[in-house]
Amino acid sequence: MATPPDPRHKSGGGANNLKDPVETKLHTAVCTGKVTLAAAQKAIVTDWSTALSKLGLG
Repeated sequence: MATPPDPRHKSGGGANNLKDPVETKLHTAVCTGKVTLAAAQKAIVTDWSTALSKLGLG
């Protein structure tokens, strides 16, 4: 599954992508066993802006 790009992202601009903090929190949750990788992938691809709340992380 590919994550849709954020249209506001500026190449080389660092963490200017609004999805970056969401992706970081999902990464941490997967690595600590709070959610499965499959669940995190599905949530972020479905709607990245609600991914954390759908998984009980927000």
